[in-house]
Amino acid sequence: KRYFRLFAEVDRVLCEGSHMANCIVDLRCPSNKVRVQHLGVDVDNISFRPRVWNQENPLKVLIAASFREKKGIPNAISALSIINKETPIELTIIGDSGLDQESQNEKTRILQALKSGCLENQTRLLGYQTHEAMLAEAYNHHLFLQPSITAMNGDTEGGAPVTIIEMLATGMPVVATTHCDIPEVVGPALSSFLAPEKNIIALSECIRKMLRNTSNWNTIAQDSRRHIENNYNHVKQAQTLLNHYKEVVTET
Repeated sequence: KRYFRLFAEVDRVLCEGSHMANCIVDLRCPSNKVRVQHLGVDVDNISFRPRVWNQENPLKVLIAASFREKKGIPNAISALSIINKETPIELTIIGDSGLDQESQNEKTRILQALKSGCLENQTRLLGYQTHEAMLAEAYNHHLFLQPSITAMNGDTEGGAPVTIIEMLATGMPVVATTHCDIPEVVGPALSSFLAPEKNIIALSECIRKMLRNTSNWNTIAQDSRRHIENNYNHVKQAQTLLNHYKEVVTET
């Protein structure tokens, strides 16, 4: 009843992507009130450095996320353990658990996945880092992994992690899942490198496919950067937000 009252009284509902917009409409919000308002990042202050991987060296993979079930980190580790049998992996995980039991339990699952996958000695656990430190680490890695999932309690990304937007802006390829608005964020250049949620075999195959396409990494990076500049630049998105308000004012 509260949703129905809310949707009846508001002029606009802003959603960070098409997935959430469709979810809001499914909750019976009139579609003419719903608008997509992408999140924006400071693209101009993120250096663009397309990655190059010498296959004689280990593949350096970065994961950056809080230890929450929806981030799918144990699945990422399991997929990497498969790849590690073919290609040596060096994994860096930025993030940690909070004080709550749920995230503590997720940390236990992550540590167990590292042990089961024989990746303990090839993984750096850096804990929480500043935004600047995370970006600095990003340039030392070849691949970003973000296999988000719908948690058992229904928790989701809602839209997509901002870290994906930033990693693409740096020129790093991203392998992820078809979760929520991730397909919209990664754009056409990376649409074939998305696995279904919780499908570890498919995720490992997406990583393997990315490694087979190193000759195209520069093109992928260029296309991804252009996609981010056009659709997730914070200056452009601020203007879009202003336009939403102007539209409402004009109508009223």
